[in-house]
Amino acid sequence: MKRNSAKIFVAILAVLLLFSGCINTQEEEETTTSINMNNVNPSSVGSYKTMEYQYLTNIDVASLTTNLDKTYLILANKTNELASTYEPSGLTTLTCETTYSMKLEGRAAQALYVMLLEMRAAGVSDIAVTSAYRSYEYQVNTYNGWVQEEMKAPISEDAYRVLGQEYIKMNYLDKKIYSLNLADAHKVAQSYSALPGQSEHQTGLCVDFITSEMNGELTEEFETTEAFEWLSKNAYKFGFILRYPKGKENITGYTYEPWHYRFVGREAATDIYVGDMTLEQYLQLTSN
Repeated sequence: MKRNSAKIFVAILAVLLLFSGCINTQEEEETTTSINMNNVNPSSVGSYKTMEYQYLTNIDVASLTTNLDKTYLILANKTNELASTYEPSGLTTLTCETTYSMKLEGRAAQALYVMLLEMRAAGVSDIAVTSAYRSYEYQVNTYNGWVQEEMKAPISEDAYRVLGQEYIKMNYLDKKIYSLNLADAHKVAQSYSALPGQSEHQTGLCVDFITSEMNGELTEEFETTEAFEWLSKNAYKFGFILRYPKGKENITGYTYEPWHYRFVGREAATDIYVGDMTLEQYLQLTSN
């Protein structure tokens, strides 16, 4: 993952994209993409029909349920790209606590507000949204920015991870070259940054959360926060799922992101939570 260089790059990108309303602090990371139905319990599908939901506040259930509307089950990943012209309808500027001005699809935004109110009622208040909808153009700028970063000296740790020490030694260091060429820079960038059209943020249905403990960076340290503990147990009640769970990397195509939550509606979210599934597994199971 990009850790130290992320702050520098984000600062540069913030200036370049000041008027876009979006500032990325961490893009999705990539492993392989395949569908694996292991450990999926088909009987879990439909569990939302018998689930008893308990809340601390006065919940407007209509803002959480979708009747399994396919609009909220759209799949965006490395094998299901969104068109460059795709933009979710009903985008609305978030009024909850955010790190900058950003937008989300209308129903997803309402469900988010309800969930955050419930979190505060449970005593969890240290949380903010740090990324939501990202346009295709924004993704292009983000990805190209990372490619340019990889072409700078010195050769990054990610380059060694992706290309291998021997490759870098033979093709660069032995030749006294200390920065990647364009082709290799693309290979490395694609190991941690989604290509334009492959980022789920373009759906307008997902958010990245951050807390004051994280010092402005999205890292796996989020899983040690009180907010993550609460979300792990309760997000499904509000229609949200942990989109890139640990141990499911070969299914989602992305590494573990404890901060990234996706709205799918309470019905599907319940089934995914109870069945310990990913969105990919759920969609494959319900399409049969």
